[in-house]
Amino acid sequence: MGEKIKDLGQIRLGKDIFTIELNNPESPEKEIHIHNQSSRIALGERAFCKMCADILLARKQLMILKGLDKEYN
Repeated sequence: MGEKIKDLGQIRLGKDIFTIELNNPESPEKEIHIHNQSSRIALGERAFCKMCADILLARKQLMILKGLDKEYN
């Protein structure tokens, strides 16, 4: 585990609030930590960006399937 650089924000999943923070580990790639008091996940920058892109794509596909894509452009 490396040194915390800064908090990037918070997200709410259900009733839980998670903090997202940027860390500078001992490896060359920075890490993103997503955590709350009971859970924690650490991702490299590339894995975090891919996860975010996958979530946005899934949201877009859901909106299209539900016929809501014109409302959320």
